[in-house]
Amino acid sequence: MVEIYDILQAFSSGSYITAETLADRFKVSTKTIRMRIKEINDTAVQYGFLIESKPRYGYLLSLKENNRFDEFLKRRPNINIPDTVADRINYMLAYLLNYNGYIKLDDLCSFLFVSRPTMQNTIKEVECILEQYNLKIERKPNYGIRIVGEEFDCRRCIGDFFVKRNKLNIINDKYKGDKIKNIADIVIPMLQKYDIYLSETALETFLEQIYVALLRMKRGKYVSFERNDINNFAVKEWEFANELMEVLAKLENLESRESEIVYIEIYLKGKRMIGKVSCDETNFVIKEEIDSLTMQMLESVNNQFKMDFRVNFEIRMMLNQHMVPLDIRIKYDIQSKNPLLDEIKSKYIMAYTIAAHASTVLAEHYKKKISESEIGYLALIFALAIEQNVKIQKTNILIVCSSGKGSSRLLAYKYKKEFGEYLSEIYVCDLTELKSFDFSKVSFVLTTVSIAVYVPKPVLEVGLFLGDTDKAAVRELFETGEKRYLLKYYKKDAFFVGIEGNNKEDILKNLCDRIEKQRKLPENFYEAVLKREGLAQTDFGNFIAMPHPYKTMTEETLVYIAILDKPVLWTKYEVQVIFLISVGTKEDSDLNKFYEDTTKLILKAEAVKYLIKNPEYEVLMDLLRQRQDHIE
Repeated sequence: MVEIYDILQAFSSGSYITAETLADRFKVSTKTIRMRIKEINDTAVQYGFLIESKPRYGYLLSLKENNRFDEFLKRRPNINIPDTVADRINYMLAYLLNYNGYIKLDDLCSFLFVSRPTMQNTIKEVECILEQYNLKIERKPNYGIRIVGEEFDCRRCIGDFFVKRNKLNIINDKYKGDKIKNIADIVIPMLQKYDIYLSETALETFLEQIYVALLRMKRGKYVSFERNDINNFAVKEWEFANELMEVLAKLENLESRESEIVYIEIYLKGKRMIGKVSCDETNFVIKEEIDSLTMQMLESVNNQFKMDFRVNFEIRMMLNQHMVPLDIRIKYDIQSKNPLLDEIKSKYIMAYTIAAHASTVLAEHYKKKISESEIGYLALIFALAIEQNVKIQKTNILIVCSSGKGSSRLLAYKYKKEFGEYLSEIYVCDLTELKSFDFSKVSFVLTTVSIAVYVPKPVLEVGLFLGDTDKAAVRELFETGEKRYLLKYYKKDAFFVGIEGNNKEDILKNLCDRIEKQRKLPENFYEAVLKREGLAQTDFGNFIAMPHPYKTMTEETLVYIAILDKPVLWTKYEVQVIFLISVGTKEDSDLNKFYEDTTKLILKAEAVKYLIKNPEYEVLMDLLRQRQDHIE
């Protein structure tokens, strides 16, 4: 194994040394020596020295800044050849990304001291990584291999693996930190000058990509964008990118190209926080295509969940504003980290479910999957929409009292004063009048006396003077509401156990087959559910999945529950409880309450665990009605 420090020590004489002399000294091939010298030179430029070559003479160490060379020796005395599978994969990825031209596998084997089969397996793993960035390995007989693809995608890969995550520790942390700090000292005042806002997370990513861009431009690697590649053109953003490129090019002694200005603006637009932009900002333009996508998302949400946000202008504009930078991120595969994702999924699961469905419109439009982070950001907008859409369902009640009309009316007055936000009409009667009362007028009966006859509505006994205990019980009744409507959705013959399968496809197929034995499903129902699974995940943690068709296929809303014997990896999470839901076209005033009660159950980890442990229909209904006192 030849280390960089050993090769540099060989040049201490200050004279030329041939590759053959070095190869003989270290007992390796001349190809290995040349490759190691190239690796040294790739890093040496940062420290002001170079190993120069001269035909018939060999190699000579040229020091341009002696103090920087000493710094290199102190900070990086050794770079060892990787000896683990993971390190070898990352090393080869970094090497191929930075190597110009083709390189033969045999040379790589010699360089890393591995067999050809080992190297071939390593290259296969590298290809899997490259595929995520639209890059691939080209093989040419007698020449070798090389990475081919757009420079923009190479930079994304380098940024993700070797700057943000530093997978191989190939970049000196001190040098990188100092360099990014220098870039930040230029960028931040310039952002302020042009009144452009980036969040802390977005700014960090933006600075890292500028850092990568400078590294690549120093190697002669430039992107190939044109100015008309960018939608939603904004004058001040272009001026910002132009000035930044001019300053950096002069500082780093680089060629300033318009393509690199476009590169800066793409990342700026993709990371910019539109939430800071007012709707009437002069340079903020929402293209017709963006607004059309927004309306398609809202239309899809209305069709699937019967929640109509289309007329909510504020929500529509918020989605439009969010879509402007999101459009850039999706088109150019710019990753956006969402530090609130876990919290959003745990606290706003209904909003996240709606956002995941809305994102299928984007997935179909862009022909790309939408990340969980992006769905999380959309969920925050839909969470606001849900809050604005929530209207307390006012109800009518009957108060039964045996102490006379005066006290009954006083009690009615107290209820109106205490619970007015929940109540529309309050009727009063005594036990005699109860027999002839029209119960279709009310949802609940509150009584201060025992009732011996049958009453077709929920009855709650309360004290005559409405004490604190009574207030709490009545408020819970109003807030929880009558749960009989749940029977419309959750039917005993639609509750299944023993559904088999090793993956979600098999489980969904077996579940649909079981349903077909009870009722005729629409044609291609299973295929429609699978298509929806392919557009965005339906598992959100807590062992729950909520699959559904990608479009409305039934007249009435259907709900089927399956409790699996053991958890199965769905898309990202393990799942053991499945809510297969097909929202119908028929008007349904209880649908919002259905989603509200269902998501309340899904959010309660202990309740879900109890259902898995006790897979019975009656247990499910108790949990949905929030009768959970028996849960350990």
